[in-house]
Amino acid sequence: MSSPCRHGFVACLALVLAACGPSPHEMQQLGGPTMGSSWSLKWYGAAGAREVRTLVEAELAEVDRVFSRWRDDSEIVRLNATRSSEPVEVSARMAAALRLALKLAQYTAGAYDPTVGPVTEVYRRARASGQVDESALAAARQHVGHQRIALDGSMLRKLDPEVQLDLDGIVAGLAADRIAGQLEATGVKSFFLDVTGEILVRGAKPDGTQWRAGIVDPERAEPGSEGAVASLPMGDMALCTSGSYRNHVESGGHSVHHIFDPRTGANATHRTVSASVLARSAALADGLGTALMVTGPEGAEGLLTGWPGEERLAALLLVAREDGTLQTLRVNWPRVD
Repeated sequence: MSSPCRHGFVACLALVLAACGPSPHEMQQLGGPTMGSSWSLKWYGAAGAREVRTLVEAELAEVDRVFSRWRDDSEIVRLNATRSSEPVEVSARMAAALRLALKLAQYTAGAYDPTVGPVTEVYRRARASGQVDESALAAARQHVGHQRIALDGSMLRKLDPEVQLDLDGIVAGLAADRIAGQLEATGVKSFFLDVTGEILVRGAKPDGTQWRAGIVDPERAEPGSEGAVASLPMGDMALCTSGSYRNHVESGGHSVHHIFDPRTGANATHRTVSASVLARSAALADGLGTALMVTGPEGAEGLLTGWPGEERLAALLLVAREDGTLQTLRVNWPRVD
């Protein structure tokens, strides 16, 4: 016959173990939809799934509220609806994003530009109609250029009232950076975060091995069955990729993709189909990947130098040859055993 004391001891032990939460050596994982795509997170640490999901989803909801161009009440949509050159106060989150965006625009000589909104709208209409409206594109180009906006603290002024902001080129990276900071603040030091394909890693696994990330092969890019053209161990870095192979439309007998040169309104002619950037900041890697899709290989080395606190910037570009095969070009890319 069992002793009541023994039952009490077992019950107390179960309560103690439950209170302790997950083991720091047990990998946990979560995921969900965001930005028309998805997010996923793997981590080690004492933080529980409910706490982590609340943290991540709250951050992604705020990103959507500020930066989404698909909801009428977002901050960026309200700013774009304003046709005035009077200064407008923006949120701290928007101001921080614009500071980075303007720095990127200046540093890349406009290869990345936060005012490319009018051009991307022409492309979005082309996806529905199957034809790029060249006259609309020419009109849109007249209102693109980072010199057409000015930011002073939290005050944004459109020097051209018709300017339309589009920060999609850095939003996923911004979200990853913010989530990473909050995870670290809660004591989660080892994690692999993926926000719409932009990856940010901190720490190593409990056994000392590093997290590992791959770059999608454009020839094996079907969602759910992707193949990697390259992979590498990651430590305290972000890996962000921009590419033309998933989002394009046939127009006038040729393929037109969604990454335009903001200075011309047209796709670049160097046939770069994918640009991946390694940096500590996911937002920076995200923006530079977009810029490299515009500049191509010739601009790579110049764009990867001169960023304070980012001594390990590197890039891997996939460029289509005449016969359609892909050439891999590496700049500062780490050696992988």
